Amino acid sequence: MRGKKYVAQVASCLAVLAAGGLQAQAATYSWTQASRWQEEDRYTSVGGATVYPQEWYPAKGYDVRPHAALYSMFPSLVVGDGNNQQTSNNLWAALITSPNVIGNSTTLTRARDISEDWDINFVDPKVANKNYWADFYIDKPITYVDRAAFPLTLTGGPQAGQSLLGNNNLLAMGDDNSLWLDADGTLSYYNYPTGTLEFDSKKTGFTTGPAGWNGASLKSKVGNLIGYEEGQLYFLEGANTVQVFNYDLGFVRTDQFSFNGDLAGRSLADVIDGKVQGYTYIGWDLGPVIIGVSPVPEASTMALWLLGGGLVAARVRCKRQACKQA
Repeated sequence: MRGKKYVAQVASCLAVLAAGGLQAQAATYSWTQASRWQEEDRYTSVGGATVYPQEWYPAKGYDVRPHAALYSMFPSLVVGDGNNQQTSNNLWAALITSPNVIGNSTTLTRARDISEDWDINFVDPKVANKNYWADFYIDKPITYVDRAAFPLTLTGGPQAGQSLLGNNNLLAMGDDNSLWLDADGTLSYYNYPTGTLEFDSKKTGFTTGPAGWNGASLKSKVGNLIGYEEGQLYFLEGANTVQVFNYDLGFVRTDQFSFNGDLAGRSLADVIDGKVQGYTYIGWDLGPVIIGVSPVPEASTMALWLLGGGLVAARVRCKRQACKQA
């Protein structure tokens, strides 16, 4: 599977299990909850709603601390020795609200999708040769890739010369790609790490789908976008209706979304819009990924950014094993 990254994660998990188990660690130390509500069980219907079950160890739900690099990037947020939930929550809040995380700068979509195939991607601007990445469910990882192999400027196609950082037209992150809204009202997809064009759609609108979508322009619906993953686009209507289209705007299905677990009975819209205290949506990874911490206000985040050094994003998947470092 996942090369050096996979080996490092297995070693970490084995060490924890040897000490009494990952669930015991979560109960003992109580870091910050990070969970995915799994889309792959979408055919489980209760009362007409498509139930997305919450995942737990050994799947994708954990009490975890964010990437180790954040401890030195935001020293003012580290409480005591840093080995406590307050520090974990502080650093998660700073990370997920930073405007310099890839996918976290657009104002065009309903929600920002910074979760790219499990990962949140960032760099420390004081470190010129590394791009950091962290699976949301791994506790305090130290993973990074060499920036020389992972350019932050795109080449070719309609977004040539654009930066991956702080870009309003970067709509979402997903499975080794970034999703872009082009000037002509179409979509383009760029590969990471190469920064090169993977697919340039020619469609400016939807030609299939339910009423209100068939015949609508992409620009009129981009404000409903909440995520992109595995070649599919996710749009939210109302409180819980999720319209799913493929990468070239072909209709896939409609879900009437329903949470179970900790968020049972809450609407997806309320979580995405920050109306459920203590939970922050960070994107779509075969289901919504949600961090159990309320973000700090944008103004405060910017102050923390200036004090702590800032964030920007980048990462790699298992097929690029030669480029990974740990």
